[in-house]
Amino acid sequence: MIEPKIIKTEEQYRAYLAEVERLAADDPAPGTSGGDRLELLAKLVEDYEKDRFKFERPDPVDAILFRMEEQGLRRKDLAPILGGKNRVSEVLARKRPLTLTMVRALSDTLQIPADLLIREPEAPYGEGANAGHISVPLLVKSGWFSDEEAARLTTSDIVRRYLKPVHGPLYLKHTITYGSTPNTNKTNLRLWVGKVRELAKETRRERGTRRPGTLNEQFLGYVARLSWAESGPRLAKEFLAERGIALVVLPALAQTHLDGAAMLGEDGAPIIGLTIRHDRLDNFWFTLMHELAHAWMHLSDPKLAITDEDVEDERDDDVKEVEANRLAREAFIPRSKWKRSPAFLRPSVETIHALADELHISPAVIAGRLRREKVGYGTFSRLVGHRQVRRLFPDVKWK
Repeated sequence: MIEPKIIKTEEQYRAYLAEVERLAADDPAPGTSGGDRLELLAKLVEDYEKDRFKFERPDPVDAILFRMEEQGLRRKDLAPILGGKNRVSEVLARKRPLTLTMVRALSDTLQIPADLLIREPEAPYGEGANAGHISVPLLVKSGWFSDEEAARLTTSDIVRRYLKPVHGPLYLKHTITYGSTPNTNKTNLRLWVGKVRELAKETRRERGTRRPGTLNEQFLGYVARLSWAESGPRLAKEFLAERGIALVVLPALAQTHLDGAAMLGEDGAPIIGLTIRHDRLDNFWFTLMHELAHAWMHLSDPKLAITDEDVEDERDDDVKEVEANRLAREAFIPRSKWKRSPAFLRPSVETIHALADELHISPAVIAGRLRREKVGYGTFSRLVGHRQVRRLFPDVKWK
């Protein structure tokens, strides 16, 4: 049994939090030994969280961006307030401090409290972005909470809700370990993962029963052929749900540059999270297949594995990433056919469509692969399905 004392380490914090959750599930009456113990441990946990996970008031730029989003304003709308388009760009990039005249104008026009605008802005993008702070305005702006809900939330609420330890493998496409830089906000990554898991849990009853062995080469091939349909991304989500696999579409939080993730839910069923960071069909299908390959081959790994891979620049030579990339490619186009196909040998709109017709897959997938491997990203732009994915998920709040 845990002996109550001041929490000083992350290990102690996790143990105390688990004990609080266990006691809370028993719902002991106040004044009983169990109730008193729950109250004491919860207080110790809350004190630790207040010290470690601090909410920030928005800096001036965050406050401006939040109000712009709320009022549907564009940068050009701020030009008369800040003195021109160039000054707007410099202020929002945190390269120019606000003058007193700007503060007055913003406060009067956008109704932003002057005390927020007078504060020093955070460091420019790339400097200090790795801090472990939680930005409530960011979560409100991203549609996670309303203003009213945010006002009622405490630090402990958000930490317990989204920053729980993830048990089992976790594969994050593009960012955290090999690609982690000062630009990577790891707190936002963890928050995003927690939100994906929460959304997957909320839809558990709407999904079918997961059966061992469901994921295999034939399964990936069937999903690949769904790309043939105009509403293929929606069909893929429905197909996976019928087989007990959650596909959660959730935009990435700031400074994470995340494309997607594969993880296990509490019930052991795979969860695929996609951000649709690049609103293109080729990116959607490759990322989805890459994460399904992880779910098939790697989520049974008992060791926690956090990896990264950039869908548009395959720099990572990690064995699991190489395998996931290979399986994703071959699910769409068999290796024996690709390098011998007219689409590869003589890339053109006609040869791309011909191979797509033969394989019953989206021409966007073929065009995207050619752009990555052979012809460059300035070619076949009309074939990769720009702005064709997000519109299929109207229930998602897109920035």
